Amino acid sequence: MAIAELWRRFGHPKPEHTRKLVHLGGGVACLFFPFLVSSPWVVLALALPLTLLFVAGSRFGFLKSLHGVTRRSRGAEYYPLSVFLVFLMTQGRPWLYLSAVLVLAVGDAFAALIGSRYGVVRYEVEDEKKSLEGSLVFLVIAFLAIHLPTLLLTDLPRPVCVLAALLVAALVTGFEAISLEGADNLFIPLAVAVILGKITTKPLSEVVFQNLSLLVMCLGIGLAVWRFRSFNVGGAITFILFAYGTWSLGSWIWTLPVLVGFAGYLAARWRFAPPEYGSGLKVRIIARALLPPFTMLLLANSLRRDETFFAPYLAASAAVLAFSLDNGVFRIERRRSWGLGALGIALLGTVLAVLGPWIATRHAPPETLVAILATAGVVTLINTAIERRYPELPRSRDWTAWRFLLSFVAAGALLGLQALGITPPWDPGWR
Repeated sequence: MAIAELWRRFGHPKPEHTRKLVHLGGGVACLFFPFLVSSPWVVLALALPLTLLFVAGSRFGFLKSLHGVTRRSRGAEYYPLSVFLVFLMTQGRPWLYLSAVLVLAVGDAFAALIGSRYGVVRYEVEDEKKSLEGSLVFLVIAFLAIHLPTLLLTDLPRPVCVLAALLVAALVTGFEAISLEGADNLFIPLAVAVILGKITTKPLSEVVFQNLSLLVMCLGIGLAVWRFRSFNVGGAITFILFAYGTWSLGSWIWTLPVLVGFAGYLAARWRFAPPEYGSGLKVRIIARALLPPFTMLLLANSLRRDETFFAPYLAASAAVLAFSLDNGVFRIERRRSWGLGALGIALLGTVLAVLGPWIATRHAPPETLVAILATAGVVTLINTAIERRYPELPRSRDWTAWRFLLSFVAAGALLGLQALGITPPWDPGWR
């Protein structure tokens, strides 16, 4: 930091260069923690004062070597915290710690510098512009940063090391592309630690299958988005990561509602959306909309209770799809001629959400299906009533707090009905 401050004061470099110098130098210094430090409290004692210093520097205008960039970023504040969390999560597995911190320190720094200097093919993520060249550099460096520690410090077979590194590098490149305001400094190392730690416990056949699955999803969803202009680049990456997450954390039955709902949304958009809808949905809207069903998936995966959380997952998915159709397509154009009210939209969204799992499993409890339909209808009616009561609320693609909350209400209603014994759980296991 001292060198970066002196360089900024006397050399007058670009603010991004001094920022990445601290980024890279601090990360390289942190690489030695697993070999020098045994207690996470020591790492916390180092990380916490630095975080407070960076927050104060941002607020009061000093440490210009870090905070001199024009874009809004909290990356410096997240950096020490992410190092501490990764150290805490990877104790006894130095290869995992090294992979996560190397990606954070080296991959992010060089991707930003090379992308800003040589990037030609640009794409937008919300209000930020990123380059394809920078993302490709990040992918290559992330692959090497993950592959080398895994190969040299573990006894894993070489094909597993290569393919696991390729899979994790591709996923965190997606995370880096859609991260806003420096959030990649927090999410990327944590994602490397969690995903790499899980995928390296799988046999080679499963690692190959996961790579092929991600490739197929990228190609299929990417072509559909390009054809229908439904999402922008950032929104498309967000949706691909969500779809792959349902496949990897759940199973193909968890992914069916996502793909069927996506196909239904594209068909409705192609038939009803006006020409000015061509810009597509962006990262924040997609992320806020998909967080409720993704939360149910995470709970099912972490608690190993698929049968408990599958119906709430479908209820949240049906609510999200109903809101998207109601406010994202049909209300804008030709809704009267089509003749669907809020309940009709809710019915359509529910059918799209449960059709695939119902056909695949063939043992869905009728009471649960009725409960999902009723819940989606109620929350859609509430959302419509709120919008009529408060006409100043955004009516199109902005995902309001009400829609976010009502999606969680739909999932919570199914959990409550199951807890009371009114509706039985829906086991998504294929039979």
